[in-house]
Amino acid sequence: MAMIEKTFAWEYQIHLLGPFHLKVDGEPIHDADWKSKKALNLLCYLAAHRGKRIPKDQLMGVLWPDIDFDTSLEQNLYTCIYFARRILEPQLKRYKKSRTITYSNGLYCLERTKESFVDTEKFEGLYLEGKSLQKKDKANAISSFKQVIDYYRGDFLSENPYLDWASEFREYYREIYIDAALRLSELLAEMGDKPGAVQVCRDALKRDVYREDLHYRVISYLVDLRRFSEATTQYYAYANMMRDEFGLEPSREALALFRKIQGDGQNGTGPGNKGSMSKAGAFACDREVFESICHLECRRHKRSPKPVTLMMISLNSPCRAMETSYLNTVVSNLRRGDVVCKWDEKSIAVCLWETNELGAKVVSRRLKEDTGKNGMPQASIKYQVIKADNIHSLLEVLQKAR
Repeated sequence: MAMIEKTFAWEYQIHLLGPFHLKVDGEPIHDADWKSKKALNLLCYLAAHRGKRIPKDQLMGVLWPDIDFDTSLEQNLYTCIYFARRILEPQLKRYKKSRTITYSNGLYCLERTKESFVDTEKFEGLYLEGKSLQKKDKANAISSFKQVIDYYRGDFLSENPYLDWASEFREYYREIYIDAALRLSELLAEMGDKPGAVQVCRDALKRDVYREDLHYRVISYLVDLRRFSEATTQYYAYANMMRDEFGLEPSREALALFRKIQGDGQNGTGPGNKGSMSKAGAFACDREVFESICHLECRRHKRSPKPVTLMMISLNSPCRAMETSYLNTVVSNLRRGDVVCKWDEKSIAVCLWETNELGAKVVSRRLKEDTGKNGMPQASIKYQVIKADNIHSLLEVLQKAR
C-alpha cells in the first residue's frame, strides 16, 4: 500500500483494485462483519461512483438485475443502505442523518470527504499527474507512474469477476495500469535504465499476457541491450502465443525486430519455434459477396460450437486514398480465413470466424494501433461476438447495418 495511507487518520479506506478491502477508523472490516452481501455490493458500487448522485431505481437494478420492481425490493434496498451506513459509521445512532451515504430527492451518494480514501481515485489522479509531467519533469513523472503501478494490486474487485456492473470499470482501470507501465518503461529507457524498463513491461505482462505492445517493448529493449538470446526467446513466446491462441501472425513491428536480431548474427532458431512466417491476409470482397459468405457460414456453424465476431470499422478520413490504406491495413493484419469488405463509404465490415471475446479484443486493439500510423487518423471500431447457439443473430446484425 502507498505510504500516504499510513500517515493520516482516515475515517474509512476503500480498496477496489484487487480484492475488496475496507478499513474503518484504522481497523479492517472482514467478510464476517457484513450482515448482507448485497450491502457490500452496494457499497462497492457507490464507492466506484463516489461523489455522484445515484437514483435508487438504478441501485435496485444493480443489486437485483433479474427481479421486477416492487415495494418489497425498495425495502430491501433501504435495509442494505442501513447495513452499509452502520459499517462506515459504527457510532451512527438510529434515525440520525448519515454523513457518508446521503439521500436526497430519490438519489443516494457516497460523499467525498477529506477524511476518507478510495484507491481508484488516487490511482487515476497519479496517472493523470504522470501524463502531465511526462515531457516537462521526467523524474517526477517516473515517481507518479511508479505509484500508479504500486496501487494496482490487481483487477477491479478481482474476487468477483462475474459482477456485470464491474466489467466496464475492470477494463478501464486495467487500461490505465497498462498505459502507465508503457509510459514508465519509455521514461526509464530514456533515462538510461533499460533493464528497469524491461522489468516493468514483464511485470505488466503478468497482468495481461495478450498485450502486443508490451511484448514489443520487451523485445525492443532487449535488442538495444544486445541481449539477443533473451530477445529471441521473448519473440518466439509471443509469436507462438498469437498463432496458437488467435491464428494471427506477429505484428510487422515485432517481425522487423526479429529480423534485426537475425541481422546481428542470430540464426533465427529458438525454443518452441514453429517455423517461418506464413502468408497472412484476410479475403477481401464486395458487400454482396460478404453477405453471401456470412449466410453460408451461418448454416455451417449450426454444427460448430465456436463463436463468430462481426466487426464494423468506422473510417475517420473521407479521402479515397486513405480508404484504400485502411482496407489494406485491415486485410494484412487478419487471418486468411477472415472476410473483409468495404461496407459503405465510411466503414469496413469484418467477419472473424471462430473468434471469442478475447480474440476480438486483441484484433481490435491491433487494428486501432495500425490504422493510426503513417498519417492515417485512428479508426473507430465496434464489434459483437455472436455465440454458436445464437448464430442467426449474425444475419440480424447485418440486416440492421444495411
